[in-house]
Amino acid sequence: MAKKKQTKTFIVKINECQNSTWQGSVLWAETKQEQYFRSALELLKLIDGAVTEDEDEIVEGGSHEK
Repeated sequence: MAKKKQTKTFIVKINECQNSTWQGSVLWAETKQEQYFRSALELLKLIDGAVTEDEDEIVEGGSHEK
C-alpha cells in the first residue's frame, strides 16, 4: 500500500520587516502550535522541519538548529 500524504497548513503572520527580512510567527493550523521567527530563512527552515519531521519533534523557542 502507498502511504497517504499528510497535508500541513500554516498561518504566517509578518509583524515587521527589519534588516531587509521578516520577523513574525507561524501557526501550525492542525495543532494550534505557534512558533516565532526572526528571518525569512528561519521561517522556511521551521516550515521545512515541520513538513519533513514529526510535529512532536519541533523545538520550542524559535531554535531549529540541531
